[in-house]
Amino acid sequence: WSRTLLFESRFEGGNLARAVRIHEREYDLFLMPDINSRASHTGGNTQWYYFGVSNMTAGVPYKFNIVNLIKPDSLYNSGMRPLVFSVAQSERGIGWQRSGSRAAYFENQYETESGVQYYTLTFTITFPLPDDVVYLAHCFPYSYADLSTLISSLTGRPNANRYIRMSTLCTSLVGNKCPLLTVTNFKSPPEDLAKRRAICVSARVHPGETCASWAMHGFLEFLCGTSTRARILRENFLFKVIPMLNPDGVINGQYRCSLSGQDLNRQWQSPCPYLHAEIHAAKAMVRTTKGMRDVGIFCDMHGHSRKTNMFMYGCTSKNPSARLRERVFPYLLHNESLMFNYDDCNFKVQRCKDSCARVVAWREFGIPNSYTLEMSLGGGDFGEDPATVPPRHFAVEDYLEMGRLFCEAILDMYDPGRVRLDAALLELELLHPEIKRLGASDMDDVDMGDADERARRGKMAGSGKPGAKKPGSKTGKTGGSSAGGKSLRPKKMEGNKRQGAIKR
Repeated sequence: WSRTLLFESRFEGGNLARAVRIHEREYDLFLMPDINSRASHTGGNTQWYYFGVSNMTAGVPYKFNIVNLIKPDSLYNSGMRPLVFSVAQSERGIGWQRSGSRAAYFENQYETESGVQYYTLTFTITFPLPDDVVYLAHCFPYSYADLSTLISSLTGRPNANRYIRMSTLCTSLVGNKCPLLTVTNFKSPPEDLAKRRAICVSARVHPGETCASWAMHGFLEFLCGTSTRARILRENFLFKVIPMLNPDGVINGQYRCSLSGQDLNRQWQSPCPYLHAEIHAAKAMVRTTKGMRDVGIFCDMHGHSRKTNMFMYGCTSKNPSARLRERVFPYLLHNESLMFNYDDCNFKVQRCKDSCARVVAWREFGIPNSYTLEMSLGGGDFGEDPATVPPRHFAVEDYLEMGRLFCEAILDMYDPGRVRLDAALLELELLHPEIKRLGASDMDDVDMGDADERARRGKMAGSGKPGAKKPGSKTGKTGGSSAGGKSLRPKKMEGNKRQGAIKR
């Protein structure tokens, strides 16, 4: 046999427990299950992989079989491919890229002690350079160190203390700090600060959903930027941001759980201050913020391993007249970007989700605009029919852009001119004729404030230009509404017809 590959995962976020050479250029790989997750019974939430390979021969195919995966289906069966980073190629400016061939995901002969079935992901990689060090990952890695670097960059800018302040929300189970960022114009008069509506945003409660951190990165870069629209956001809102809710899990290469072995996004109803310190502190922060001011939007950013596109999960009020309002923000995002698909959004609250972030924020704190932003770990159809044009992989730039467009949608939602808001409501009426629209007086709470306050602040940039096309927007028409009043959105497709193979 030729020389044996060398594997390494002993770095931040790395995950590979064992590699077994079964043929000359074929290896069975075993992932490390989430710590304390009773892996012998549950399978341990194995999905996230991130490891390095060296000692390869260039130009020959190597086959890798990850044999202890848990989920019964995967986007790898729809064309998704592993991510690869070559240290040698990085010196020429080449970063993470999709690579590999013959990817397949299927049930294998292994199972846990309790009978839970394991699945195999198999793929073939040909390394172009000899004696390289190559890293493979499930999605674009984003570490706790990356977040620390971002926060240092944002808070180290000239006059940064005028608009961003960092504090420690809590310390984790093993003592890692969970940062809390507060962003607003702190130089405003105290009476203006007291009246500002809050926006609460969090991410990375599930460590393996790294795309959530990239979207959060884009969100914070935009929000702390020098653009007029960023300044308007800081002038009108107070942002409470928890960019990494599960630092222990991120550092240790977990997929879903904290080091307690529990899914932190199922602990919001009654979090333990010791085992679930981040959730306990986050819930207290939301409660305190809600007691001091209105919270306009609550959003927890996630990644999705089995669906394409970007979309939202929301909640549905028992009052039918309030249901359009709960759908407005996702629809505004839909109009902002071809990556976001309103048809994939779901507003039903399942019993198993009663203790997740968005449901508790909606039910316990009365925040109607409470959402989970889901972003595919694979890719999206970008407005094309997946039956004819295969979805394509998302890049880091796409996740960053979604973070920026999240800010744009906030501006659309609370624009005093209500241009895109009213257009979105009109289209939603056409999409959901069964839902009664709120009266004008009921929708007044989405305005920025009274007339004098609006005059002082001035209209938001771009609100008077309904025909202007934004970066990443689907149409130059305001809200995507046609002059004839007909919706530009097709009816929701039946079944799973939107799903297609991810373009290679």
